[in-house]
Amino acid sequence: MRKVLLLVAIVAALAGASVAGATTTPPSPHVACGPTCNGGSSGWTGCTQQRANHSASVAFLVSINHYVVVNYCKVNGIITSLSIAAHGCDVNGLISCSPGPAWVSGGGVGSGWATIEAHALWVVWTAPISNTDVLTLTISPG
Repeated sequence: MRKVLLLVAIVAALAGASVAGATTTPPSPHVACGPTCNGGSSGWTGCTQQRANHSASVAFLVSINHYVVVNYCKVNGIITSLSIAAHGCDVNGLISCSPGPAWVSGGGVGSGWATIEAHALWVVWTAPISNTDVLTLTISPG
């Protein structure tokens, strides 16, 4: 019985060692691992804010400004935090605007770049005119 238990213990130890060895695979190229992977600092480090907007107007009747503002931080060119700080519309005249959804549509945290997409619906009150406006904000690599 002791020999069987000893054999089971040895097999379990070897199985544990092979599982531990399996978890030490090299990092994927999409994993943010900093200077140890890229040989040193190769990108910008810090936090900032970026804004994108679309504006349109008809003199003395209507004006609209659809905007999105994003806050982000990077370490060695890799995005470590990303958030939509503001998304809205400024209007004047006979027009209304309703900001819709906004989201990260590409890249993002762990990447060197990101694309944010923001939607809004505007309607001119005096005419049957409406439109869905789509803003795209891109955070460049680096």
